[in-house]
Amino acid sequence: MNVAGHRDKLDRLVALRQHLDPIEDFELWYWTTLTACTNAYNACVHDAGLTVAEAAFSTIPGMYVVPDADGSWHRELRALGDVSHVGWPPVDGDKPDDIVRLEHAIHRIEEFRDPCLRGDRRPDAGIVAECDDAFAVVTTVVARRLKAAA
Repeated sequence: MNVAGHRDKLDRLVALRQHLDPIEDFELWYWTTLTACTNAYNACVHDAGLTVAEAAFSTIPGMYVVPDADGSWHRELRALGDVSHVGWPPVDGDKPDDIVRLEHAIHRIEEFRDPCLRGDRRPDAGIVAECDDAFAVVTTVVARRLKAAA
């Protein structure tokens, strides 16, 4: 995808997230948060020139669904464009400080995925606060980076 496409998804996910109760709807709230983070990250690494922004959609690392002129789609191996999670696959190159801060913030959120969604850890106000604090870093970094790019 391109920066504008990721930004649009991020904005819609931020709006959706506000309608969810972070405790009662934790799984939906969490996945909305994490998906918003992934779109924020992809927009920023595209903007920084660390990954390719194009009309191709990542399915698994290296495999993309690419549109054809006739409106159909095909699968194709390509260089790194979008990532599915921070670090999967890794983004190489010299990363600006704001991208490094973004990665750390998203990793803080991802720490709760397995114990809370796949394990038996019950989400609580402390987990929600940690995710919210990290998400505030994510939205601040993406707003500053993309404002500077505009």
